[in-house]
Amino acid sequence: MNKRVLGQYFTIEDKWLKPHIVDFILKSECDIVYDPFAGNGDIIQTITKRLRLKKCISLDIDKNLPHKINDSLINIPPKENAIIITNPPYLTNYSAKRRNIFQNVEKYFKITDYHDLYLLALENMLKAQEYVVAIIPETFINSSFKHKNRLYSITIIEEDCFGDTETPICVACFDERIKSFDEIKIYKNNTYLNNLGFFEKQRLKPKKNINIIFNDKNGQIALRAVDTTNPKNLIGFMHRKELDYNIDNIKNSSRSITIVKVKDLPNVKTGEFIKACNKILYNFRTKTDDVLLSPFKNNMKNGKRRRRLDYKTARAIMEKAFIQV
Repeated sequence: MNKRVLGQYFTIEDKWLKPHIVDFILKSECDIVYDPFAGNGDIIQTITKRLRLKKCISLDIDKNLPHKINDSLINIPPKENAIIITNPPYLTNYSAKRRNIFQNVEKYFKITDYHDLYLLALENMLKAQEYVVAIIPETFINSSFKHKNRLYSITIIEEDCFGDTETPICVACFDERIKSFDEIKIYKNNTYLNNLGFFEKQRLKPKKNINIIFNDKNGQIALRAVDTTNPKNLIGFMHRKELDYNIDNIKNSSRSITIVKVKDLPNVKTGEFIKACNKILYNFRTKTDDVLLSPFKNNMKNGKRRRRLDYKTARAIMEKAFIQV
């Protein structure tokens, strides 16, 4: 099977190995580096070079790679005194079907309720070992993964750690102890931001008490829901006539650019409403350091990660703005 089918994206840089992640690995006092999704072996090479840990175990499903053969999406054999450090496969149910490769991975989705194989991989890793360091999609922060209470930290990595994909990543560190979210640390690159409990409290949840319709070409509000690569042209609400996009291209499935109809908003209040929406959005992004907005491929020209505003959060913002005007 090729890389697309296996969901393999090989880590070729050590930019993910931040000092606080090194500290976590060393404090585990494990003697063995265990990579059940070893791929090209880059992670083991990095760890043995940077941390001088010479004992290692490597597994992979690909028979063309120089590791012991094991399907770690089915089971990972536990190893005494080992810490798993790995980059598991990323592949969603939807992507597999869109690429017409679902038949190759269907058996995995039959044994899990998760939508992405990396979440199944995480489940198996935490069953096998107490200590786990996983390089995974940054969307994990907004996922419904069942064992987040075993997290020690999440580190958002804005630098590119791969040579063949632009998937935004984070590094999730787990240990054996069950914790409250207030004990779980969130970093961006080298900087500590706050605890996971703080961010969970900042989530904006819509009440659906106002008639708001997305992707309505007759609406009065335009929303660019994705940052451009230009830091001066970010996610924003605007009047429909200000949108530099052909409104006829908007479909029911559009998620990046849309026209929104706010049914009970008087025309004379449109400008004030848009201003209120953008102020709420700005304050939300500033307070949360963009942690709660989904990452988008590529970074902006200033090196910061592009973000996408989901329509659930956008609705909550518009509800708050509607009350203000």
